[in-house]
Order: sequence, then C-alpha cells, then structure tokens
Amino acid sequence: MVGGIKTKYRCAGFWMLAAFLLVVLWPGGSAWCDVQVVPQTVRVGLMQNTPQVSFVLQGAYKVINVNTGQVIAEDGEGQWTVEYAAGLCRVTKDGQDVGLYNGPIKAEGLNASVKAILSGGDILLQKESLAGLTVQGGDVHYIYENQANCYALAEKDRLKQLSWGGLNIVGLEEGGQVKRYRGNLEIRTSENYLTVINELPIEQYLYGVVPAEMPVSFPSEALKAQAVVARSYLHAQLGSYASFGFDVLDNQSNQVYQGYDGENPVASGAVDATSGMVLAYCGQPIAAFFHSSSGGFTENSEDVWFETLNFIRSKEDPYDNNGKHYDWSVTYSTGELVALINQQLKKYIPSSEFIELASITDLKELERTASGQRVKILLIEGIDAGGSPRVYTIANADRVRNVLGLRSALFTMQKQTDPDEGISGVTFNGSGSGHGLGMSQYGAAGWAGQGYSFQDILQYYYTGVELIKY
Repeated sequence: MVGGIKTKYRCAGFWMLAAFLLVVLWPGGSAWCDVQVVPQTVRVGLMQNTPQVSFVLQGAYKVINVNTGQVIAEDGEGQWTVEYAAGLCRVTKDGQDVGLYNGPIKAEGLNASVKAILSGGDILLQKESLAGLTVQGGDVHYIYENQANCYALAEKDRLKQLSWGGLNIVGLEEGGQVKRYRGNLEIRTSENYLTVINELPIEQYLYGVVPAEMPVSFPSEALKAQAVVARSYLHAQLGSYASFGFDVLDNQSNQVYQGYDGENPVASGAVDATSGMVLAYCGQPIAAFFHSSSGGFTENSEDVWFETLNFIRSKEDPYDNNGKHYDWSVTYSTGELVALINQQLKKYIPSSEFIELASITDLKELERTASGQRVKILLIEGIDAGGSPRVYTIANADRVRNVLGLRSALFTMQKQTDPDEGISGVTFNGSGSGHGLGMSQYGAAGWAGQGYSFQDILQYYYTGVELIKY
C-alpha cells in the first residue's frame, strides 16, 4: 500500500520561512516572494471556425463585453445568438438585435448565494445556497451575496425568480442538438470566424471527463485512478492553446469532455473522493498518459512517441487481459492496404518527398519496443504509378499502428504473396487498444478487482511519481 498524500509545499515549509526571513531582514529586501499559483479553472475550446453561435442560459448569468467590461445584459436568461460580422460580434437575444461588439462576449455566472429572504421586515428564510429552492409566491425583498460583493434587491415580484436550483448551465447548440455545460461561455473572434470557450472550475470539468474516458461500470478504485490521471494530465496541459484563448480541446487531442450532459454520479463521486490530487514527478504535475488496453505490456515513451519521460516506463500488465481488446484480427486485401497506407503516409511524410504507391511489394518489421511486444519500426516497400520502387520507413510504434489502421502496435503479420505482384493481402493478429503508454484502463480495472487501491494502481503504472494534493 502507498503511504500518505503529500500536500503541495508542506515539506518545504521550513525553507519558505527561512527565505521569508531572509528577504525581510536583509537590507533593501521586501516582504514579498514568488509563490506558485495553482489554477482553479480551465478554459475548454468547444468550437472553432464557426460563423455563428446560439445558446441559452439557465440560472444567474450576466452577459458582458470582456474587452470593455460593458454589461450587455444583467439578466442573461433567454435565447442568444452571436454572429461573426467583419471582425465584430453581432449579438441578438430572443430574436431582437442587441448590438455590435468588439468582444469577446461572455456569459458569466453570478454564483449567487442567498443569505436571507425577507417580507415586511420579517425573515422568511435563511439559506446559504439556492440549491433546491422552489418556494413560490409573495412579494418579497431578498438579499444575496455575489462573490465578494453584497447586493440588496427590493420589490421583486415573485419568489419564483429564485427557483433556478443553484446551477448555472449553458445550453450550446451544436450540430442541431443542444449540449449543456456548467460555468461560463466565452465567444471570441478569430480571423473570419468565432471560437467558443467553456470556462469552469477544474473539478467540475472532470465531472464531464471521467465518465467519457472510462466506463462507470468499472470498479470505484479504477475510477478514482482515472480521476487523478485526468486531473494530472490537465494540469500538465494547461495553456497548450493559449494563442487561441483556451487551455485544452474537448476531444481526444487532449481528453474527451462531454459537459453537464455527460456527467454520471458514480464518476463524479470518484472526482470528489480524489479532489485536488495529482501525480507529480520532481514536484511538477505529469502528463499522465493513459489508454484503453495494454495487451499485457505498457511501453517506454520514446518507443511509442519520441520524447523520453522517466515516469513513463515499460511494465508488464498482468491484470489487463479482457475479452474486448485481446486476440483481434484484421485482414486487408492488397487494394485496401494500398489505399490505407497512401492516406496515412501523407500525415507523416513531407509532401515534397511523398509519392503515392500503386502497389505494395513487402512489409518488413525492423525493430520492436523495449518490451519486445510492439512493432517500433516498419519498412514499407512498393512501386509508384511510374513503375519506380519506393521505400518508406515508419517509426515509432504509435505511427506504425496508425499507418496500418490497427487498434495497437502489438501485433504479428501473416502475409499472402503473389509471385508477380508481391503482397496480395495481410492479416494482422494482435491485442490491446491504444498507444500503450502509462495507465491501461482495463488494467486498472483488473488491479482494482484484485483489491488494490487507486494509489497502488497509480504507483504501478507511473514510475517514480508522488501523489500530492493542491
């Protein structure tokens, strides 16, 4: 079993105090030191290169022009549309033109907390949160607290105006459907289009990530491990798309994020149970890569991608075995293989060097990964349309699996050959799904099924890490 969880900077307390005293007592010093600020929110890129955005707001929102601070609407509830208009944002609400703004346009949740509801000087209700408040009727005065500022609002018509349940939700129209998200929505211009960003607390973001990345039917300790891994990966990726105005994308380029509609109470419980916990190496959160199934072995980072990461090392994965991703088989005819490889090679070979293959004469495995299980380097031999021989070398393992359109690079080949034309077909037999780095999700479920804790699981898959809490 793994020991206790370290709190960030707890162990450095003595040295922080010493540094503080040195700064204060040293002549010319000042009582200030550089303290790392841990981000509490994340900005998720939901849509890019879209000419128009439509959304509805449920809860306590105001709509503002971020650039100027101008409040466009104190009460944001209703149907909103933002359209790109020659570098500006054209805003309409409920079909009525609101105006042109240089943006960004932001729907900002007020995070109201009711302190007291009064009528005729008498307190009708004292409540710290609006959650679950559904009382109706009566002319009232009420007082609520918005962040650090207190506001008193008098002569509101009906108490039902407070009956929104405590959640701020944005309903964003995407592909003819409305997808709901917690937190704020920001829309900014980018070249000739709009970019849509969801800004929300990191823990609430994880509510929409964990069930999208791991089946909620998996054991609770596996789900907790996934929550820590997702949180660690996020912290390592924050700011990756800063030039676009957001931190991460909502898809597999980072992590799949499905927003409020994708949440599940079981997965949310795993997030809450591990709140603030991240994996760190040399004091920094790690990019805690994960994949579906290892096929029995994980790999060194440099064998699958290119960079050597000391916390991503090859491990035997004894509890990964499962009926979904083991012993798969894929067969391609020569025509299918040529079409697939030509399509995929364009992603990795510079256009100035790439000439399409008319046929493939051979596939040769040149090197395997450190575990000996995955194909690390593949040689593709073929002939182009002009009859000239062409040879392409593919490395590393993740590129090999992608070029061949396989679930995993853990495979063997059975080639069918034609004496005149070379390969007439290939059958690939393999196991596993994904790149094979870091934590296997099916492996985590297997470890949890054997009674291991989420701490044990994480310490096994990631080498030399510590579990800290921000």
